[in-house]
Amino acid sequence: MSSVGTNIKKMAGNTLVYGLGNIFNRAITFLLLPLYINMMTPKEYGALNLIYPFLALMNVVYMYGMDAGFMRFFIPEKDQHRRQEIFSTVYLSILATTALITASLFLAETSISSLLLGDDPATSVFALAFIILMLDGLSFMPVLYYRSVQKPARYVSIIFAEVLINLSMNVLLVGYMGWGLKGVLLANISSSTIKLIFAAPALFKNMQLRWNTRLWKDILKFGLPTVPAVLFAMIVALGDRFLIKYFFDQETVGIYSAGYKIGMIMALAVTAFRFAWHPFFLSIADEESAKETFARILTLYLIIGAFIFLLVSLLAPPLLTREFNGLAIITPAYADGLRIIPYILLAYLFQGVYVNLVVGMYLTKKTYLAPLFTGTGMLINLTINLVLMGVLGFDFIAAGIAAVASYIGQSFLLYWVSRRFYPISYETGKLLKLAVVVAVLFSLPQVMPTQSALFSIIAVVAYFPLLSITKVLSLTQIKAAAIQLANKRS
Repeated sequence: MSSVGTNIKKMAGNTLVYGLGNIFNRAITFLLLPLYINMMTPKEYGALNLIYPFLALMNVVYMYGMDAGFMRFFIPEKDQHRRQEIFSTVYLSILATTALITASLFLAETSISSLLLGDDPATSVFALAFIILMLDGLSFMPVLYYRSVQKPARYVSIIFAEVLINLSMNVLLVGYMGWGLKGVLLANISSSTIKLIFAAPALFKNMQLRWNTRLWKDILKFGLPTVPAVLFAMIVALGDRFLIKYFFDQETVGIYSAGYKIGMIMALAVTAFRFAWHPFFLSIADEESAKETFARILTLYLIIGAFIFLLVSLLAPPLLTREFNGLAIITPAYADGLRIIPYILLAYLFQGVYVNLVVGMYLTKKTYLAPLFTGTGMLINLTINLVLMGVLGFDFIAAGIAAVASYIGQSFLLYWVSRRFYPISYETGKLLKLAVVVAVLFSLPQVMPTQSALFSIIAVVAYFPLLSITKVLSLTQIKAAAIQLANKRS
């Protein structure tokens, strides 16, 4: 087997395992969605979907680029003592800043909760969110360590424990005791505590009371420029909730968020890919066939992602709204939000393209350019949202259109710039044919509305045969991949 094939197989294996961990982590979103929808009003669910984007944005502040810096310095390092020094320096820095930031948040609790939720009763439990941030800040580095040393099984076991506790506590506190938003936050505190406990062996193995100021400055110099980029990316992914609340109301946020959660199925694939991708491309960057491998992986990622797009966008809405014994996963009060699903799926698909394209920027240590790309995406997103919602009077569909446009825009800009200092010959012809196949199959049920269910199934089933006919991916390759996957499972 060629080095390209070997590397792709290695990447696929890691993605599969990380994907399993990510499915555990994200699965709670889908498993708990029927519980939340049936136990919470759209307004209360809207409050939840304003608090959690706030937590996601604050997690970036808590890390301030030390996560990216840690991986860049730790993974290529071969000396164990040097690795311990890197780990210790980074974790001591995060430990000190976590204490400082958490204390500041508690002091400003009233102002922050009022700004975020207004006079909503949910402000009474808002302080619980700060405890979640503190626990996640303390556990992030130990969990990241297992990704960096490519021990996906250990990573999955930590995530599985976290998800199991979170799910159990949600059922108890929200489903049985009816504590609503308070129960959700307490369940998260419980699961974050378990995550810290299960990841603690990484601390015992690597943590020393050693501080290297010069090393800390070097890591910070690499990682800090990524913070604006990550914040811009988070605003693109999460800022729409706040705009919808501003232009409409908190109830609309809840309805929109229910559909958005289904679209986030694509995020399972993207996050699994991202978790495996960074350690992988850093580890093979010096190989002669590295660029060919990177190009092939982008094609394979888009083939799989496009199938997920068709499967979920065409089949999920009718299945989720169908009642079983008088109950449905998506109740009528939330059903309108399902219109956003194709947009969110497509947006996350292009987010994965961006993740793939960062390889050149990372390998040439040009992370200072990252804010240019994600900042462009943020400007596209905010401009389209403000124009469509604020000027033209669109409903929340505007947020989906803006998300797709922003990810396409920043991905194209990253490709256009990075090819100047790290050119990669991507399989453009195959990608164009793939786009045509997906567009035709997605449009098929739309032009046959009276038989949309039947044509949706036909579109999904016809996907891989059409890829073979158009020579994007042969049936022989598909069969070989299926056999390899079956052998891996056995």
